Amino acid sequence: MRTVIKIGGSLLRSAQHFLDAAKFISTFDKPVVVVSAVKGVTDMLIELYKTRHESIYEAIREIHVEIAKRLGVSGIDPLLRELYKALDMPEGPDVLDYFMSFGERLSATIMHGLLRRIGLESKLFVAPIITDDNFGSAKPLEDKSLAEEIGENEGVSVVTGFIGRTRDGRFTTVGRGGSDYTATFLAKLLGYRRVILVTDAPGVLTANPQEVPEAKILPMMSVEEAVEAARLGAKNFHPRTFEPVTNGMYVEVRNYWSRGTVIGNFYAPPPYKVVLRCGEGSCVVGLDAEEIVKLGGEYVSRFAAHVPMPPKWAHDLFVKPYFEKLVWIN
Repeated sequence: MRTVIKIGGSLLRSAQHFLDAAKFISTFDKPVVVVSAVKGVTDMLIELYKTRHESIYEAIREIHVEIAKRLGVSGIDPLLRELYKALDMPEGPDVLDYFMSFGERLSATIMHGLLRRIGLESKLFVAPIITDDNFGSAKPLEDKSLAEEIGENEGVSVVTGFIGRTRDGRFTTVGRGGSDYTATFLAKLLGYRRVILVTDAPGVLTANPQEVPEAKILPMMSVEEAVEAARLGAKNFHPRTFEPVTNGMYVEVRNYWSRGTVIGNFYAPPPYKVVLRCGEGSCVVGLDAEEIVKLGGEYVSRFAAHVPMPPKWAHDLFVKPYFEKLVWIN
């Protein structure tokens, strides 16, 4: 089965992290690999755009040169020269997106070079998704003109996450955290059923473990529940991640070692799945959220309700009772 794999920026912080990712990628047959920027680099690029300070450019350059050197790969020098020239660019509606594009372009170039160095056939695709010109939060278009080449590639296809391009070739971004969205949208364009979002978390947790230490990994959840959790601020997802997930597609949220959480067009227990801090209280996301409204909770949506209690209390009351009734992943 052809698979789209997204490697998050939190997993791309050093040469060793790139090696770990490459090892994981090598276990799949001709995957499409969507690559995020090295952790922290997008924020640095935004600051570089605002200030045009060469010291920030040098810091970005050093991060990538060090990783590439340790991995024994080349190909980033032209991008770094291009970024340096961008310091003299005038303001414009598309300039910030252009600056931010370098994070994914640099990391994808390194990943592409590394895969080839370890003996895998690899091809690099830069911003293959066509979008509108709403810079900063561009909307991908149902245009397969660039994506079709990915489907025809016989090796690993390394794709830049987060960024797209207008029909006239200008770089766009789909919003922070948008590599997830890139992965699911690309899978839809290509007709692939499986998407793996690889993060530093083992899956979707029932609550923030900093607030609820006994939070568990959900084995499964529906697209509707995941969309609602994303809308309410679950850090696992870009809010638009699941818009492209149609019947037959499913998404795995996991790290390299866990089974993670499977998200698709199905409904699975428990009836209450995720507790999120919402203002002074909590939002409970799940299939039976409307039952909480009947008990006095505040209606948020078909799959979410607000309760005036801290997340730990809400988790103990609505989610924890189902722990023993399910086979939980540790």
